Amino acid sequence: MNPNPARLGRIASATVLAPQFDRALASYARALHLQPAAVGTLTPDVAAHLDLAALAGARMAWLGPAQAPWLRVIEAPQAVPVVPMRRHGWLSLEVLVGNVDALAAALPPDWTVLGPPADLDVSPHIRACQALGPCGEMYYLTEVKAPVPPFELPQTQALVDRPFIVVLSTPDRARTQAAWEALAGRTAWAFETKITVLNRELGRPLGERYPVAVLQFREQCLIEVDEVALPAVESDALPAGTWLVSIERDRLDAGIEGLGPLAAIDGRRCALWRGPCGERVELIERG
Repeated sequence: MNPNPARLGRIASATVLAPQFDRALASYARALHLQPAAVGTLTPDVAAHLDLAALAGARMAWLGPAQAPWLRVIEAPQAVPVVPMRRHGWLSLEVLVGNVDALAAALPPDWTVLGPPADLDVSPHIRACQALGPCGEMYYLTEVKAPVPPFELPQTQALVDRPFIVVLSTPDRARTQAAWEALAGRTAWAFETKITVLNRELGRPLGERYPVAVLQFREQCLIEVDEVALPAVESDALPAGTWLVSIERDRLDAGIEGLGPLAAIDGRRCALWRGPCGERVELIERG
């Protein structure tokens, strides 16, 4: 493992497209206790920056703690629900929680539990529940009960804390892993593991294992890359659910392959990066 600090740091937020905006906000409040920290409209410059020019003027809300909201919800009535596990790209946002069993038991009816709380194959110190949110996006609600070396993972006593892992589905682990290693300036761990929720959804043997890469960022955040064989999906429809994730990076420069134009949003330099699976990542320069 590369001992140098990663150039990627905190997973700042995720952006979700909501066909039913008001219903989604109410659902996040009931399920994850996320409250609006700011509500407004998507300005043309931010819409263009997020590759959502057609949604300029749409309602938008930031949800979470007032000092550090981490879920951006954008109204998109034309967005079409998708099944994250049946397409490549963003698979799940992993959110740190203090008691996953209690939280999962209290999820409202418009959330779909795909996998009840269970200890993960990679370590009994990680217990998670997989669920679909109100816009069809997938979450791993994860309790970390003890350190899990060599990974650097946070623990919390809060009911719901923050996102600390993003999970990406790819047809080619090696290619995707290499792109993210170049972006982060570190080497990932590569191994195979059982992913029960995928096996159930795809009708595969429950013991089937997947090639996985895990890349550690700073601030106890990381990305998991899962290689999943899936048929190609072609659609011009705007997908509901997770549109992009926002991650802090030390410095943004034109030499980063796949980086879009630099922008200044809320006083910080940022740019949109497109990964090898077409995944959208808003890179935010650390102040």
